[in-house]
Amino acid sequence: MQPQHRSLLTLITLCVIPLAAQATNGYFSHGYGVKALGQAGVGIAWSQDALAAASNPAGTALVAEPAAQQARLDLGLSRFAPRRSAEIKGNAFGADASDDDNARKNFFIPEFGYVRALSPRLSAGLAVYGNGGMNTEYAANPYARFGASGSAGG
Repeated sequence: MQPQHRSLLTLITLCVIPLAAQATNGYFSHGYGVKALGQAGVGIAWSQDALAAASNPAGTALVAEPAAQQARLDLGLSRFAPRRSAEIKGNAFGADASDDDNARKNFFIPEFGYVRALSPRLSAGLAVYGNGGMNTEYAANPYARFGASGSAGG
């Protein structure tokens, strides 16, 4: 292979590798509010909307225009589509098993925030947002072979 083709192939490979990465913060969001989500959770340091209180309550003071005593209302809806599965391999007790728990594929998480400047030095706000739960329910309890009873999941 010629050196220029090898360089081009290396460049293409390096550009495609990040597309394979998939990450989550588990139960927690990368950010709250459309602007913070769009900027990888920057809302902790740079409050831009009425959901500022979700990550930095002090940022509430920076959202509404104090001189005009304006209010701000932000509404949002996020779609969370986790792919869940579990696999036990190489267990010393012969308890190998696997489960694909993707019966429910989409979860919609609403959020809203309201901020009002009460004076040039005082603001009040409310942020309502959701965290947690992926609704895992295993078809069969993977721990039943060890004496557990009932369903598994959460």
